[in-house]
Amino acid sequence: MKRIFIVNPISGNGKALKIAKVIKEICNSENLEHEIIYTAGPKDATEIAKKFRGELGQYIVYSVGGDGVLNEVVNGIINSGTILGVIPAGTGNDFSRMIRPTSETLFRKIDVGRVNNRYFINIASLGLDAKIAECANNLKGKKIPTELVYYLSIINEFIKLDSVKLKVDKRENFDDYTLLSVCNATYYGGGLALAPKASLNDGLFDVYELPKVNRIKLLKMFSLLLKGLHEKSKLVNYWKTDYFEVESPQKIICNIDGEIIMDKKFVFENIRKSLYLINNDHPKLKSLNKNFQK
Repeated sequence: MKRIFIVNPISGNGKALKIAKVIKEICNSENLEHEIIYTAGPKDATEIAKKFRGELGQYIVYSVGGDGVLNEVVNGIINSGTILGVIPAGTGNDFSRMIRPTSETLFRKIDVGRVNNRYFINIASLGLDAKIAECANNLKGKKIPTELVYYLSIINEFIKLDSVKLKVDKRENFDDYTLLSVCNATYYGGGLALAPKASLNDGLFDVYELPKVNRIKLLKMFSLLLKGLHEKSKLVNYWKTDYFEVESPQKIICNIDGEIIMDKKFVFENIRKSLYLINNDHPKLKSLNKNFQK
């Protein structure tokens, strides 16, 4: 089985490059068949990953970077026999927190979400989260420390606090929302457990709706989120589904694992057991994943 490491060289302000050096040392010392490939720009990881779509047991393709690069890799190998590996090297690394090996099996099959023609492995969202992600993407590459980009984006969007008008799940009317999140996994925003009951193999999304609120109520909601009590709030509408549609009167942005798309209609589908995810690999690589997840 050949291991392919797709590395985003700018992830984590150089963190991915340091990890790549360690990966090379481990693979060479253990005589592991491998290839390390560096991305050169947006969507590059998807095109690289597509080259390694194969039969089960042929390839493990590792995403070495943040959640955005992981999303690109997923879109390249989905519905193939290629196994996904995750070595977190970004700022958030939210999906990697879901990888908790519980058996000696090499891999497991997990669910992946799809919105329109794009797959997502972690969380997709409309409203505040999407605007924060867009702002963060715009700030990347500027002379701002990587670890501050997300927090500055939160502050910027909190000050503006625009809402979005949506018609959700065949409802008759458009309503104003601060946030709508569609969760395949649990964590976002650098470790916040938005969907604590989410499972990677139940065939369902955990959906959270927050109607238009003012800044004071939003701060209260954030406080509840930090305490894990947000689902008990009367403001939050929480439900599970494998399929639903969202419409907007005008084109709006949707955040898909940190990547941005724009449209007036979004169709969310849970594609059950459509991706192989590494469970246990070579001990030194597994240790590498664990060490850099912190």
